[in-house]
Amino acid sequence: MDPEISRRIEFLRYSMIFGIVILHTPPYVPLAETGSTFFDFSKAFFQHAFFRASVPVLTAISGYLLFAHSLDLNFRLLLTKKTRTLLIPLILFNLPLVIALYFFQQSFPIKHEFSVQLHPFELSVWLNAIVGLNGTPINYPLNFLRDLYVLALMAPIFGFLIRRYPWIGLIGIFTLFWFDFDGLIIRRNTMPIVFYLGGLAAVYRWDLKALDRYAVPLFAVFVALCVSIVYFDIENRNYLRVVSPVLIWPAVSLVVGTRFGLWVAGKSRYSFFTFLMHAPLLLAFWLFYKKVSTFVPYWSFWLVTPVFSAIVLSYLYTMLRGRYPRIMQFALGSR
Repeated sequence: MDPEISRRIEFLRYSMIFGIVILHTPPYVPLAETGSTFFDFSKAFFQHAFFRASVPVLTAISGYLLFAHSLDLNFRLLLTKKTRTLLIPLILFNLPLVIALYFFQQSFPIKHEFSVQLHPFELSVWLNAIVGLNGTPINYPLNFLRDLYVLALMAPIFGFLIRRYPWIGLIGIFTLFWFDFDGLIIRRNTMPIVFYLGGLAAVYRWDLKALDRYAVPLFAVFVALCVSIVYFDIENRNYLRVVSPVLIWPAVSLVVGTRFGLWVAGKSRYSFFTFLMHAPLLLAFWLFYKKVSTFVPYWSFWLVTPVFSAIVLSYLYTMLRGRYPRIMQFALGSR
């Protein structure tokens, strides 16, 4: 792979996952309830628009890499690899939380509305909490891994369409998932579309630098769309999700060769661990903040918490990787 393309992927992996941390920094405020201050608008801009592009961008990259390595042509290897890299981390970073909450609900039957009721034991509820079978796992951002694993299992079908009927296949995939005809097979209905587009780019060896000359206007269009979503209170962000990889990818060419771009790309090794662990850490920080919220302004919490979380998780990753390399390698899917 072209070294610059590799650096772009590394840059986007970490920057988009850091964006997901910002996206999930509590509390969630519906777009319709956005306040009138500049801070309220800025928070809504990043949480309801700008970093909503994180999942589509990461999905497009996943599709590109899967088909670039022709994994769709070897289902046994595909199943083995994706089970190791997606399903095992999905289970291991949900199961401890599920067990802990089960014993908490068993020992302290308080009247609190948890996101999931695990006690008494019910198999379907536990399966949802661990792997998101037809709901959201207890570590809710990991729903992305669940959908990505299902897409990987569907890759041979996608690959057949890409190689034989690329554009008819795109129309079919778009229609099937955009209008939710698949039901709960994939929870984010734009993921299969950008995954398929990533596959097209890999199989037909698209020039991934072709749009670099338009990097500035394309990124300006992306920012304008994000501003419009917040300003006009647009709840349907699927259009933004579909086009965001095309608008963001060229813009990376402007920074990937700079000192800042190389620094961010160098943080890529922390990206997956940060993704897996950020939600429980954000919850802990939020519970602590509520104790001191009377004299600490919320804007400072919102600005500091994502950065502090990223720092803590990078140090935690380094420590655990150094002390327990084999366990960490297994838990992180051989990353």
